[in-house]
Amino acid sequence: MPLFRYKVSDPAGKVGELLIEGDSQADAARRLQRRGVVPLAFLGEGAAAQRQRGWLKKGVDVTDFTERLVPLLDANIPLERALAILGDEPDNPPLQRMVSDLRRGLHEGRKFSDLIRDQGTLFPPVYAGVVEAGEEAGALPQVMGQLRAFLASAAELRSFILSSSIYPAFIAVTGLAMMGFVLGGIVPKFAASLAGAGIQSQATDFLMALSTGLRTHWWVGVLLVVLAGVFLRQLRQPEGALRRWWDDLVVRLPLFGKLTLDSNLSRFSRTMAILMRSGVPLLHTVSIASRVIQNHAIRSSLDEVSGELRQGQKISGALSKSRFVPSLMLRMVAVGEETGNVEEMLDRVADRYEGDLRKSIKRLLSLFEPLVIVLLGLGIGLVVFLMFSAIMDMQHAA
Repeated sequence: MPLFRYKVSDPAGKVGELLIEGDSQADAARRLQRRGVVPLAFLGEGAAAQRQRGWLKKGVDVTDFTERLVPLLDANIPLERALAILGDEPDNPPLQRMVSDLRRGLHEGRKFSDLIRDQGTLFPPVYAGVVEAGEEAGALPQVMGQLRAFLASAAELRSFILSSSIYPAFIAVTGLAMMGFVLGGIVPKFAASLAGAGIQSQATDFLMALSTGLRTHWWVGVLLVVLAGVFLRQLRQPEGALRRWWDDLVVRLPLFGKLTLDSNLSRFSRTMAILMRSGVPLLHTVSIASRVIQNHAIRSSLDEVSGELRQGQKISGALSKSRFVPSLMLRMVAVGEETGNVEEMLDRVADRYEGDLRKSIKRLLSLFEPLVIVLLGLGIGLVVFLMFSAIMDMQHAA
């Protein structure tokens, strides 16, 4: 849901600003009223509200925040006191401001889960739902422990992808820089030496054409980088038309479609397992878990799941309505329903798809490395061959 920023007044008459989710501006205002505050002025929505929180997001590691909060809660330290301990970080002002907001809300009698939602996109969608389940069940430390494991697993996967991509990216950047140096610096001097000797060579002419094109049309590369940045920025708009088109395209691609499906299904299964184990009602579980799916096409295919569950369908039967849910996942969930342990089966499904995702990424990167090396080798080899041909022409002319 989009974010809306309001100037509000609490029951004590204190005026401040509040960020809240809602289906529309009117819905956001009604949510504020249900919380006991009076909306005074509408200050912005969507991207503007997201930018308002951008400064806060920088420097706050949600995974680290949770890792440090859980042991304090396990030690029976009250939540407000635990937050005060975490906020004692003079070198991290964004964390201090976030913790200050959370503690102020707790002093006002608000629920921790509502305060998490007020932080906008700083926390993942599943976070507030899990915290709310822990509050209702009176088992916040235990539920937060499960949430910590979930965030740690997601952070480990991101770290694996990043570390696996560093070496191929380094090779590609270094190779392109080397090609640019040869064509822009060495080739012109080499061609000038041949021209000074009065030698004409087709190889030299071709190299000079490449070199001249690189030096006179460098702005084309800059333009492509800018367009790529604009394209990526548009893709970050979850409900944008370009994002919908891109999501539909990606899931149809042979290799990237499987990567996308494994990533989203593992996240969906893990979230459902955590929420169900935390005692969240099934319909609410499906609603929250669907929001962690980043691909619009996959998420849309699960829109009918809640309706099927309301009609008395089992989870496996409801999930079968989606064309993206594979038969393996359906069979494992069905086994979990028969044994009364759906949560464990969902965890196994998540483990399976996370493992498949890691293997696929590792294979893709293992193919990408030699491909980059071969392409760069061919490019540099072509330049060397042309220069050698020009030298041979020089000898023939002599």
